[in-house]
Amino acid sequence: MSRRGVLTWAAGLCLFLAACSASWAQGSAPAAARNPQYQALFKRMFDDPTNVEATFRFAEMAIKLGDYEAAIGALERILFFNPNLPRVRLQLGVLYFKLGSYPMARSYFEQARGTPGAPADVRTQADQFLAEMDRRISPHRWSLFAHTGLRYQSNASAGPDGILIKSLGQDAVLTSQFAKKPDWNWFGLVGATYSYDLQHGNEDALEASFTGYYAKQFSISRLDLGLIEVTAGPRLSLPFLPPALGASLKAYVIGTATTLASSPYFAGPGIGVSTRFNVANFARVEPFVELRQRNFQSSGTYPTAGQQSGTLTIVGVQGSGSLFDKVPLFGRMAFDANRASDGAFAFNSYDRWSAIVGFPIPYTLTINNKPYYLVITPTIGGSRTAYAVPNPMVHPTITRLDHEWNVGLLLDAQIYQNYGARAHLFYSQTKSSLPNFETKNFTFSVGPTVRF
Repeated sequence: MSRRGVLTWAAGLCLFLAACSASWAQGSAPAAARNPQYQALFKRMFDDPTNVEATFRFAEMAIKLGDYEAAIGALERILFFNPNLPRVRLQLGVLYFKLGSYPMARSYFEQARGTPGAPADVRTQADQFLAEMDRRISPHRWSLFAHTGLRYQSNASAGPDGILIKSLGQDAVLTSQFAKKPDWNWFGLVGATYSYDLQHGNEDALEASFTGYYAKQFSISRLDLGLIEVTAGPRLSLPFLPPALGASLKAYVIGTATTLASSPYFAGPGIGVSTRFNVANFARVEPFVELRQRNFQSSGTYPTAGQQSGTLTIVGVQGSGSLFDKVPLFGRMAFDANRASDGAFAFNSYDRWSAIVGFPIPYTLTINNKPYYLVITPTIGGSRTAYAVPNPMVHPTITRLDHEWNVGLLLDAQIYQNYGARAHLFYSQTKSSLPNFETKNFTFSVGPTVRF
């Protein structure tokens, strides 16, 4: 038998064994094998094992249909004939990465970036996957998001739409100090998470998160706002539920501090409990309950802020998944029960129902043969806030009831590796039982982002 004949026979045997092992691993022939085009490409490749073009086309079809094992067999066969193909090694590394076989993936990524003459983009992608594997394998996992920029608000002061309001139950004309005013601000947002995997082979971990925010108004300095919040606690698996659910329970403590107009506004501790689980292998759902103690401080700018001190209880659920297996979405629903500590100020107590849903739609733009990723996310939401009793300073017999709705459009675009830009359009409108609280506001913000 000639050398070419030996190679052809050996390659055919490798292909056959790879196909068999894939079927055995799944217990039956993969669903992709029932696709007529898939079958035709497989037959063509099997009949002519040296046909690299047919093998590539079969591998592409297998990847598209999710039959990664068959694609691996085909690509490894290509390397059998020509080992000097760094892009094929990179693709094999990606497939093993998707299957969670990190040792094999690492081997192929290192081979891809070490192949003589490997293109720069191949080496870059291999390095990125190797770094991501190190992150996933390590018990220490962390992420960071930072965003800064400029924001415009058509009603930054949250003033009512009209100039006629209620005061002590009578009609009154709103003073210019509290009227509706537009303004710009500079803002900065930082969010970080840390998790230490207890390496029990399940969801057990120690988790912590940090959120920091500051906004400096250009004109209305009494609305300069700062916030710091920290949460920390253990996450434990729920062994009495099926492993496929990935179910876990997290108990955590909360610490919050805010400033308003450069003075302390409110601060306080809190506790929370949440459960997290997967639904139908495509969605993650997380019900939660939080109890927060908020201690407000009066200041020269806000002399009655202390009247709002009390407890805030939040019961809600948040999650993400896809609609009809096609449209990605995320959402949050919550019920807030705010109670003022001092009964004399019960008009600051309220019950609020709220919900928001977003549809993140990913796109890939190719510029100069380089992919750039962007996500466009339309959102829609609303809330209903019912206060406990009338505020005699506004109206002694009418209790405040607000209905708010909002729509938004968020654009996240990658510019270079982990650096990008974000733009946000947002409109909200509130209808109220009292004209003092009927508002409309249009917001636009834009600025750079960084993710790690």
